[in-house]
Amino acid sequence: MKRLLLTSFCFLCMLFTYGQSKFLDGFTLRQSFQSKNDQAEPAVLSFTKPKDKSASWLVNAAIGYDFLKESKSVLSLSPYFEFHRNTLIDKIQNNWQAGISSEWQSRDLSQKKWSPIFITAFKYNEDNIKKNTSFQGNLYFTPVFKGKAKDPKYFWIPNNTSDFGNVFQFLYSPYIGLENENRIETKDENSAGSIYRALFRVTSIISLLPKDENLREKFEFNFDWQYRYDLNENIIELTQAEHNFVTTSFNYTFFRSEDGKKTSKIGIDYTNGENPAKNFEKQSFYALSLKVKL
Repeated sequence: MKRLLLTSFCFLCMLFTYGQSKFLDGFTLRQSFQSKNDQAEPAVLSFTKPKDKSASWLVNAAIGYDFLKESKSVLSLSPYFEFHRNTLIDKIQNNWQAGISSEWQSRDLSQKKWSPIFITAFKYNEDNIKKNTSFQGNLYFTPVFKGKAKDPKYFWIPNNTSDFGNVFQFLYSPYIGLENENRIETKDENSAGSIYRALFRVTSIISLLPKDENLREKFEFNFDWQYRYDLNENIIELTQAEHNFVTTSFNYTFFRSEDGKKTSKIGIDYTNGENPAKNFEKQSFYALSLKVKL
């Protein structure tokens, strides 16, 4: 199974990197469908094999196909499959999701100063560790504004890129939203029920030396903070309503397509907290990983 996952991951990377057909352009490989399409986190793969010990894996990847890729619409519609497997940690993560995701920019920026972007998903989730299956849904919102020519005095505007000379480039994205989880099958009756959560999330990217022809878009810092609060739930085993999740990383990009939509990176990550939307329990770890977005 592990060898199959690694082979499939590498095959997909080659397929998307070299494929030129319009059909293949409709596919995307990324980490998840929780972010704006143009700022999606890359899929992650890490593997360690200590001497005389079993191998450890980290896989966070999602593949989807945008049916509206060739249209001029500000709407995307993507059925997708997502897989999360982590044996680097004490509380092992092993789950998969399948569903449909959409992103909709509701206003035309050529006529308006800003527009809300709505990100929605409906999915089936299977947690292979706790043996829970559920239907999940989410609705996230983030605003986008007309560009400010990378002027640093507008750094506070969400989803707006700002250049601070040749030192660094800054971009951040706030999200607010709602999530629900309705469990349809559980191993333990104390795990049965439904959950409705509020989400607040902030992601940021700091790219170093943005005006250097040789080094721009090569080195970057990433930050992702997610806060969830259980608005309503009826699951006996749950005792905590607040959930914090933080990931920071430093990445080196060794491949980037001309349009910037396809990248390959090596990154050092630190993760701390819990992410119930991905069945990741509260803990922390460091990882050196290959990261690919196509």
